[in-house]
Amino acid sequence: MSVDVGMSYITYEGVVKSVDKSLIPHIYIITIENPDIKTVFDIHKMLKIFDLNDKVKITISKNMPNFKEGVDLVIKGYVIAKKYEENINKLLISLWGFLLVIESKLKSILDLFDYMDEVYFKLEVLK
Repeated sequence: MSVDVGMSYITYEGVVKSVDKSLIPHIYIITIENPDIKTVFDIHKMLKIFDLNDKVKITISKNMPNFKEGVDLVIKGYVIAKKYEENINKLLISLWGFLLVIESKLKSILDLFDYMDEVYFKLEVLK
């Protein structure tokens, strides 16, 4: 499972490691991991298209990615922060109030995006 970084996108596969209920009703906190990158985000239960241990593919793109309507999850958001803490690069994206945090030792996740870039988060469940 590698990370593919293009001119305007980053895409990678991972496994859903945790699906935890938030203190906010109907909201889940999701953790998806692969050896190079960790993704944590919150999502409303009606948008949850995956289960624990599912293999998924994530794309963060400056352009609307191709997707299967009614199957894939695509949400528009904005880059709100870029951080470097304890040897980990963190990209924080607001998905209309829900927070998406991408953590990796790969510096390219910070270099690709600027503050307030409009981005698309796509999650596809792999069969």
